[in-house]
Amino acid sequence: MEKNRKAEKVSLLVVEGKDEYNFFTSLIKHLLLTDIQIVDVKGKDNFKNEFSLLVQSENFYGIVKKIGFVRDAEEKEAAAAFQSICGILKTYNLPIPHAPNTVIDQNGRKVAIFIMPNNKDSGMLEDLCIESRKADPVWNCVEAFIKCYCPLIEKDNYNSSKAKIGAFLSTRVPIEKELGFAAQHHVWDFDNPCFNPVKDFLINLFG
Repeated sequence: MEKNRKAEKVSLLVVEGKDEYNFFTSLIKHLLLTDIQIVDVKGKDNFKNEFSLLVQSENFYGIVKKIGFVRDAEEKEAAAAFQSICGILKTYNLPIPHAPNTVIDQNGRKVAIFIMPNNKDSGMLEDLCIESRKADPVWNCVEAFIKCYCPLIEKDNYNSSKAKIGAFLSTRVPIEKELGFAAQHHVWDFDNPCFNPVKDFLINLFG
């Protein structure tokens, strides 16, 4: 986040990266929600430092009344990522939700946290998008390609969910290069029930 970034709106959504920024821009538009400032912290390890810059910006506590965080669980269960965000909230004396995807309304300020993909399991935004397209006829081809390709690569930095998203997007015409931009082009079916929890999260917090 740029050093001069500041809180500008009553509603603030803090997300992990560029894909999340573009994805949630599209989902928020789909839900007809407005006037939400989305901030990309450029990586899960930057939530603490980058949110600190926002909190220290001019009149943060006077401007911001609704705060949402979205983070990937990654390889751990969602509880670890949730506690990490709660620790940040505690540092700045902000309301702390009792559980993921639960809005706490305290002293005129609402806060909620969503941990991808489903607030309980390990994983990421990619896993949620995969779930939304598993009924697509091309998905069997994607799975077959990954099964064939996986034994041929080094595993240290391999992420099967990201690989599946990349393979699926390569089947689009024109080819989509990134998950977030694909959302802008209506590749992910926001009406799929798998998106209901994250849609409820946004509506309950910002609606």
